[in-house]
Amino acid sequence: MLNFLEKNRVISFIFLILISMEIYFFSSVKGGGVSQALPIKSVIYHLCAFFLFAIFLLTTIKGKKKIQIYHLLLTLTISFFYAILDETHQIFVPGRNASISDIIINNTGILFALIISLINQIKR
Repeated sequence: MLNFLEKNRVISFIFLILISMEIYFFSSVKGGGVSQALPIKSVIYHLCAFFLFAIFLLTTIKGKKKIQIYHLLLTLTISFFYAILDETHQIFVPGRNASISDIIINNTGILFALIISLINQIKR
């Protein structure tokens, strides 16, 4: 799947836009959305959403090239700021609040994505 996305950056970019919109939509839900259900569902959601965000962003940035340090740093920086913006946005949604723990979970998903991408490249 990663090989396909690397060869088709436009598709990866489209998925990046879609996952960004999905993250924004769920953080706009009044009263808590995913977080109110079960705490474990919230953790899984944050991990998966930002894992996908980082995978799609990295493949959009690097394309067919091998992963370089600047690809990782750019992906990490953009993803980190998107996670902060997502939590900041929630301050303005009734019944929601910003959470440092959510930012930490988001960044864990981002780091998993980068590690898996590096492992995938080494195996090739």
